[in-house]
Amino acid sequence: MEKKYLTQFIDKYHLNGLVESVKWNSTESDGFSVKFVTQTKDCAGTIKTTQDLGFGKHDICIYSTSQFNKILSVMDTFMTADVVTGSQNIPYQLSIKDNDFDLTYYLSSEDLIPTAPNINEPEQYDVEFDIDEDFIKNFIKAHNALDKPNYFTVECKVENDEKFIELCVGDSASYANKIKLRQNAEFTFGVDKMPFSANVFREILSVNKLATGKAKINDQGLLKTVFTEDETVGTYFLVKLSE
Repeated sequence: MEKKYLTQFIDKYHLNGLVESVKWNSTESDGFSVKFVTQTKDCAGTIKTTQDLGFGKHDICIYSTSQFNKILSVMDTFMTADVVTGSQNIPYQLSIKDNDFDLTYYLSSEDLIPTAPNINEPEQYDVEFDIDEDFIKNFIKAHNALDKPNYFTVECKVENDEKFIELCVGDSASYANKIKLRQNAEFTFGVDKMPFSANVFREILSVNKLATGKAKINDQGLLKTVFTEDETVGTYFLVKLSE
């Protein structure tokens, strides 16, 4: 397989270190997937790809994704992967090889992996908007300019019959510096102003710069984003924070 497909899959859930311990679900017919939750419990989701990553039919428990990434970085563009199993056919080791290196990575016990929650989605969402390249670039610019604050808020607005959401990047204190962005949106009644994690949202956007994205928000404080890139679909759920 090509290493880029595995690294792309990992990057989309790892979120630059916000998620470490996960269980990969590899099948021979439905591709490769992972359910995850951030260590701060403010974001959960799933990544699915139909790309054949060559791991057969196994549940593969990775305790430290950062450590695995470091080892994987030495591998060449093309490589082969095998899952080594022990008693009761339980995987305990990954063996990945290229022309120069033979990588051995020992897997975790499943009971050390946090259980990702099942999201109880609403029947319908109250706001929808597209996430494009300009939106991603502008949000990251604003976040960087303010030294990466913890919060951003989303608020529905209407001006001259034009509906849009206003994103305000900056900490919640009234005296904190803030930058506002706007994005066209679809809604009927909209939602009240809601705070979410700017750090998590930024990492979601960063790993999906080349993807096509759509976002939805409901009035109970659930922000859902879905990104499609090639054969990979990433779904992320952020929960409203307390300011």
